[in-house]
Amino acid sequence: MNIIVIAISLVLMAVGANILGKGVEKINLPSLLGMMIFGMLIGPSFLDIIPKETLDLSPIIKDIALVTVLFIGGLGISSSEMKSIGRPAVLLSIIPATLEGFAIAILSTVFLGFDFIQGAILGFIIAAVSPAVLIPSMLDLIDKKLGTNKSIPQMLLVGASADDTIAITLFTTFLSIYIGREHGAQVSLERQLISIPIAIMISIGVAYLSSKLTSPIISRVKDIRVKALIAFLVCLGLRSIESNFHVEIFNSLLSIMIYGFFLRSTIEESTFSIKKIMDKVWSMGKLFLFTFVGAAINPSLVGQYFLVGVLILTGSLCVRSIGVLISLTGTDLTPKERLFCIIAYLPKATVQSAKAGIPLQMGVVYGEVMQAIAILSVLITAPIGAIGIRITAPKYLNKSS
Repeated sequence: MNIIVIAISLVLMAVGANILGKGVEKINLPSLLGMMIFGMLIGPSFLDIIPKETLDLSPIIKDIALVTVLFIGGLGISSSEMKSIGRPAVLLSIIPATLEGFAIAILSTVFLGFDFIQGAILGFIIAAVSPAVLIPSMLDLIDKKLGTNKSIPQMLLVGASADDTIAITLFTTFLSIYIGREHGAQVSLERQLISIPIAIMISIGVAYLSSKLTSPIISRVKDIRVKALIAFLVCLGLRSIESNFHVEIFNSLLSIMIYGFFLRSTIEESTFSIKKIMDKVWSMGKLFLFTFVGAAINPSLVGQYFLVGVLILTGSLCVRSIGVLISLTGTDLTPKERLFCIIAYLPKATVQSAKAGIPLQMGVVYGEVMQAIAILSVLITAPIGAIGIRITAPKYLNKSS
């Protein structure tokens, strides 16, 4: 009976998200906004009509959708592009999130009365860019050949996938420091910081090894659908390592994207066909991803802290934007292209929706304030980022022939 309820609810969600997404597109806004609004309306905060059984499955469904779009992103990056985007992509993965997280930590001590550790917990919940918003937008630009002459979408794809490693690791670090302080234990900040480059290198190494082991198998398979299935199952396996075993020095999101890149490098003749199949999977997966992201948003939490939250976010996003500009120094990007990168790096959704309630659950003082401001960051930046990308990309990026 539960299976029937789940199946019917998912079908109805897909239909509703598709209708509202297309409706929003008619007024020249990104479809994902319509899907998120639909999720918010039918979710626990408003109508509360999503069955509990379906909500319980939402983390798994969101993971599958996120894995799909990251894999597609990796398949869309060539070796020559990776060489040209290497340095700025690495800097984009480190500098903006780090600067923003610490800026929020400082601003929280001034405007919210937090101590620095509490501020840093909030800061690194908010600091992560949303792969759910940014990556589909960049894939769309690659399809339209906007900015691809300088590999701008590819650079942002890679930077965003590693950006989460920095933010989540530092969030976990400062949360551990806080919990340890409350219980009289010591947590080494230096050791945790060292784990960040180690996690990135391990994630890339796992992706490389996975491609080496699976590319001969995929090459021998005749049916392209089976090829795509094998590759996708590998991606889901990489995601399950982090999700089920809580391996702290491994970023499955980065690993999945890099796996797609390595796969393209070794069996390029098959990867274009695999990408076409995965594009079809994503066309359905995005309906559930953005609907469930919307369902996780609780706008009623933010009212009391709206003004101070907007003040903190305005300051932190300015600092983040400076971080993006620093990361792009030495590139041949024009001022308009740099401004586009700043806008593309604004949206937050996935990490904030997933992590916002953790400090409160862990008994962190002011945890409810952290949850409210994290949700506010989604409500403000996801629309601004998505709309900003859509409006500025045709104006600021050159179209390749």
